[in-house]
Amino acid sequence: MEITQTLAAISWGAGTVLGFGMIAAFIRLVIGPTLADRVVAVDVLATMTIGALVIISVVTATPLLLDIALAIALVVFLGTIAMAMTIERGIFK
Repeated sequence: MEITQTLAAISWGAGTVLGFGMIAAFIRLVIGPTLADRVVAVDVLATMTIGALVIISVVTATPLLLDIALAIALVVFLGTIAMAMTIERGIFK
């Protein structure tokens, strides 16, 4: 098998796993009984989106997508920290 065929097979497999993970995280987002469950589900969805962007970047050889993934990761991290502090203070229940 050539390198490109191997890369294509690995990227399809990783994309499939990410897709199933995104579906599971979306279900947790919708039915999550607590706000903390929903915040974690959004964080997982964002992380999987970043993973998908990295896979697309590797397959298409577009390094700009890595910068976009990094920016999304920073924003999601700050949002998760802000929501954790808000939940801890008891503003949302």
